[in-house]
Amino acid sequence: MTRREREQAIRDFATLFNVHWYRDFPVAFVVKEVGRRAEWTTHIGICVRTSADLMGYFTHFEEGKVDAVIRDAFGRAIANIEWEWFQPFRAEFNELKKLREFSSAVPFSVLVTYSRNDHHEENIARIRKEWRGSDQPLLLFLVRFDLEEGARRFGYLETYMVRDGVERLIRSQPALPWEADGKRWMLQPQHADEIN
Repeated sequence: MTRREREQAIRDFATLFNVHWYRDFPVAFVVKEVGRRAEWTTHIGICVRTSADLMGYFTHFEEGKVDAVIRDAFGRAIANIEWEWFQPFRAEFNELKKLREFSSAVPFSVLVTYSRNDHHEENIARIRKEWRGSDQPLLLFLVRFDLEEGARRFGYLETYMVRDGVERLIRSQPALPWEADGKRWMLQPQHADEIN
């Protein structure tokens, strides 16, 4: 894959993932505003597969040591993908290490994870440190959140491009579809109190 093709693939995947984040969302305004970890893991897998499919690629889940590998019609690896519920600053977070280990075999890597607002700088610092010296780019999706009554309250889905330990924010959107201004998901039932 040429550098130009790689950059186009990164842009396409970033755009499609962000768009599909709202599709078939596992929670809904008023009815169920908090999802379980398994629901988010499944949702991310669906977003990955759908995005790759629309790009004309295949998604191979649990291939090797990563959560997914996107491959073209000839079987060539396009991207390794990892997603994790734990935040990057935590010691048990090893997804960056796995992606880094196999980064030379793919044009780019993708990480989807979560960042609590009061740990955000620690999370970004860990990602910078782990990706420093890599010759391949990392497409990073961070779901920003706060804790409310012990549950994660999502704020924004941020998309970053990380190259050689330097991150650049390339997109930010509300993580909850009903908070996306002007989008159809923000239309709330007139009688929301009657739903409960």
